[in-house]
Amino acid sequence: FLFDQSLLITLYQVGAAVCVTAAMVGMNQLQTRVRPVASLRIAAGLILQALPLTLVVFLLFPRIAPLWSIPVPSAASTGLSDKLTPGDVARLGRSDELAFRVVFDGNVPNQRDLYWRGLVYSDFSRGTWTIADPLPQITAQNTGQGRTLTYEIFLEPTQSKWLYALDTPIRYPSRVDLLGDYRLVNPEPVLSVMRYQVETETDYVMDAELPAGLLARETALPPSDSPRMRQYAERLYAQTGSAEAMVAAMLNEIRSEPYVYTLNPPTLNRLDSIDQFWFDTRRGFCTHYAGAVTFALRSVGIPARMVGGYQGGEVNPLTGHMVVRQYDAHAWIEVWLAGRGWTRFDPTSAVAPQRVESGLDAALNNEDRASLPFFSAARLADQGLLNNLLRWTDSLEYRWNLWVVGYDTATQSDVLKRLLGAVNALQIGLAMIIGSALSLLLVAAAVFWRRRPKARHPVERIFLRFCRSIRDPRLQRGPAETPMAYLSRLSHEVDMDIAPLQSELQELLYDPQRTLSLQERYKLQQNLRKLRFKLAFNTPTTAS
Repeated sequence: FLFDQSLLITLYQVGAAVCVTAAMVGMNQLQTRVRPVASLRIAAGLILQALPLTLVVFLLFPRIAPLWSIPVPSAASTGLSDKLTPGDVARLGRSDELAFRVVFDGNVPNQRDLYWRGLVYSDFSRGTWTIADPLPQITAQNTGQGRTLTYEIFLEPTQSKWLYALDTPIRYPSRVDLLGDYRLVNPEPVLSVMRYQVETETDYVMDAELPAGLLARETALPPSDSPRMRQYAERLYAQTGSAEAMVAAMLNEIRSEPYVYTLNPPTLNRLDSIDQFWFDTRRGFCTHYAGAVTFALRSVGIPARMVGGYQGGEVNPLTGHMVVRQYDAHAWIEVWLAGRGWTRFDPTSAVAPQRVESGLDAALNNEDRASLPFFSAARLADQGLLNNLLRWTDSLEYRWNLWVVGYDTATQSDVLKRLLGAVNALQIGLAMIIGSALSLLLVAAAVFWRRRPKARHPVERIFLRFCRSIRDPRLQRGPAETPMAYLSRLSHEVDMDIAPLQSELQELLYDPQRTLSLQERYKLQQNLRKLRFKLAFNTPTTAS
């Protein structure tokens, strides 16, 4: 559980707990009577008896944040990093690991509108983009022309603090911060599945006025990197005359020239990597194109930055939630335009429009698709049975995260308010005591009900009642004495022919097809009562 809290791991742990408990039960068995199946049955029963109290504690006991941290710095398992080179997102494109799940309150937006914004890369040096310390001011303005989207995200552990949301968050958890570059940041790294709700506005103007410090940062470039791209950008800007027209011209060039969108781009030099990609190799992933356009805009003084996150996602038809995987990782650019603030442009839409419209699988060639893991969702999209199986397992995992892993402090507070109203420590304590008592009573009732006396045959009840009525110790029935043998022994003590009684009792006890009428029951009771009467007034003989 330090590394994984999935449903599969939980089922494994439950099985391990049953086996360990069965082993302790087996240690108390005699070596000559080892019964593994019986030990497993007893252990499973003990685990089941613990579930009601476990449920009460889970629902009512205050939720505590993890007290440990297991650092896993690998980008393949944690997603995007605060430093990004062009090949990083391409490597994520081969990963089928889950990034997060989303549940929309209402209709799911179109695929092309799903830009899950996570990191903003403002610093560039030797082929690497890095996030910068954001300025504190936030000057977003609502134009009143967009629409509001409300959704809940179940973010997988990332070992990082940044969260993901659509543009632009206007409501989010109180413990989460919205930074000056409109990133959501958690106070501590996400070490387990994190559940949070966001409300975003699709038409907010981010930074209607650009502060001088932010302008300087979003136009900064190393002085001697990629000189060919600088010359190209100056010529293009002189021809177009505006930032928006320059971006449109570069996207048109990407469409018309032989640029290739691929998961297997060639390796670039750290220095002059922009020149090498744009003019020489022309083969790259989303970060190659976004980085090149951002560099060109900055080289002529236009504020621009690269944004990292995820684009798109797949809706699971079984539950209606959206699944975003690591291969949905994406990079695009934001350009500051007067009167419009930071405006999104996606160079990938020029080289591979199907990637934005339909997802990564639609944009890959056969070679790239073959490099994906065999059981990845992207590769099995056209395999009906296997794809349905993946969706079914994902729906189970989603419900597990919704009801168990995602049951955090905020969710617990909402549940307790619905159950108890105004929540205080006394109410929670009383609820835990009452719930624990009820759960233990439930287990006790189940245990005693299972051990209740079994219903006996009416003839057997009559005969046992007769046996209990005999008070003389020497005439009482032995533990292993059959009814016929017992009656035969009693016949030596009284002057009474009990052969008819033996025959009658044997017929009534051992004939499974025989039904007992009221007259037969009364006759049997009378004969046994007569025998008991004679035994009471007859002194038993003693051996000479």
